[in-house]
Amino acid sequence: MAKRKFRIYRGDNAKGEFADYETEVQEGMVVLDVIHRIQAEQANDLAVRWNCKAGKCGSCSMEINGKPKLACMTRMNEYQEDQTITVTTLKTFPVIKDLVTDVSWNYEQNKKIKPVKLHPQAKSDRGYVMYQEDVDRVQEFRKCIECYLCQDI
Repeated sequence: MAKRKFRIYRGDNAKGEFADYETEVQEGMVVLDVIHRIQAEQANDLAVRWNCKAGKCGSCSMEINGKPKLACMTRMNEYQEDQTITVTTLKTFPVIKDLVTDVSWNYEQNKKIKPVKLHPQAKSDRGYVMYQEDVDRVQEFRKCIECYLCQDI
């Protein structure tokens, strides 16, 4: 095991600062694993959002060394052993606490999207027919895991 240094944003939207941590890191760990270790051993009140730890839900999105990433998919071996890992929230959203942001704006926008209405002329003796290109276009949006990394500016 090797010791690694982390700088983690602590605070809320009004006021915050970086806190420095040093902890043991084992081979195969991802950034989220290390954050959980810091939370368990050094900062019990550290707020972090996560759910699946498999890159499927998008809830652990944050900035790691200035780049938007999923903490559960960012391996520690991507960084030099002597490099300090800086972890902050995504810049786009207001901070609730520490690494947790308020992404409710996205859900409000989602409510405004009108459902697809099939054109009456699309009906045939087989029912409603969609072209493959239309199906492909819709499927692209279904791949979104709502991590909001694409909104980080």
